[in-house]
Amino acid sequence: MSVAPNRRRLDAADLIRLARRDSGAFGIEDEALLQRVTRFVEWIAARGPYGEDEVARMRRTIVGVLSARFRLALDRGRTPAIAAEKIERPIFVVGLPRTGTTLLHALLAEDPAAHAPRAWHVHSPTPAPAADGPCAGRLAIARRAIERLIDTVPGLLPLHPYWDHLEHTLIEDEEIFALDFRNAYPSQFLDVPTLDVSVDAGGGDMRGTYAFHREFLQYMQWNTGRRRWACKGVYHQFVLDSLFEAYPDAICVWPHRSMTDVHTSTVTIAAVLFDAINGGTIDWREYARATALGIKAALDHVMARPVVDDPRVVHVNFDAIAKDPVGVVRSVYERASLPLDAEHERRMRAWLANPANRVDRYGRYPYDPASFGFTNDWIRELFADYHRRFGLDGPAGTHA
Repeated sequence: MSVAPNRRRLDAADLIRLARRDSGAFGIEDEALLQRVTRFVEWIAARGPYGEDEVARMRRTIVGVLSARFRLALDRGRTPAIAAEKIERPIFVVGLPRTGTTLLHALLAEDPAAHAPRAWHVHSPTPAPAADGPCAGRLAIARRAIERLIDTVPGLLPLHPYWDHLEHTLIEDEEIFALDFRNAYPSQFLDVPTLDVSVDAGGGDMRGTYAFHREFLQYMQWNTGRRRWACKGVYHQFVLDSLFEAYPDAICVWPHRSMTDVHTSTVTIAAVLFDAINGGTIDWREYARATALGIKAALDHVMARPVVDDPRVVHVNFDAIAKDPVGVVRSVYERASLPLDAEHERRMRAWLANPANRVDRYGRYPYDPASFGFTNDWIRELFADYHRRFGLDGPAGTHA
């Protein structure tokens, strides 16, 4: 019995048609979005061939994400008040992974007056949550998605234990971007068996990326009574001009840590994650070297720009976060001219004291740069200018 051709390949037009049917979005004609979907599907197809079951799973995944994106657009069109939402004085945690960004984001998210993006926001985003939040069924959908991520990547929790918050896991803004098909975040595109670490379907359109981000925050904020956000992203620091164009009154807190501590950890979590998804097809030695050189170039570029000294950017050393994380949050609020109320401080201290939030609750991972073909001496020399610029070899502290 012959197999129909479309069962062994992905076709962008077919997936768009299915997503329209699934969502009812027959009047949504966002040509740029459809082009991104097409580029992403063509990227996947070029990495094949795939088995029939693999194609079926990818079809369900892509149609599901695109349907959610279409429903966001439908709701925004039906409810003009969503676009009128004001987002006031948002705080962005920016900076490289493994520098304390997750801890800072968690503490900022304890502010009862602020929102923070969570897993259910992207895995079950519609309808807009309003003041009473999403229904239990929607939370269950998001919970199943994160449980499947953990089941697929059993080594994830020792490296990043905060995924055990499941549907309430705080997420990176890069995961929001994936909902608009600007990248391929693994928690959403887990069923792409050839998924790679960096997939850019957005074509470098940072203005469009942040425009969608703002629309997304407006959607999730509408009718909730809160107008401020605590967000986090590991790429924002390289495009601060674009971020401030979208959010002129934002405050960014940028933690810094010696790259000898950061790089091995970052490569390790990428390897554990993507090896579980694509079966070990990435040359991690080459990736580790190329990524270090790429980050070096990106940091040199941003350090040479005036925006790095913008008063809206609060630079803080990792050691200061480890020593007094509440004090660091207080300094950020002072820079933002925001009050740090007693309830927020109480909740932060309770979060820090809770054994369920211990970073080693799933054990410690023995990081080894030699396994990726580099040494800490090479990293230290490569990033010497960055270390000097942010005082990473001297006393810890917050500075302008």
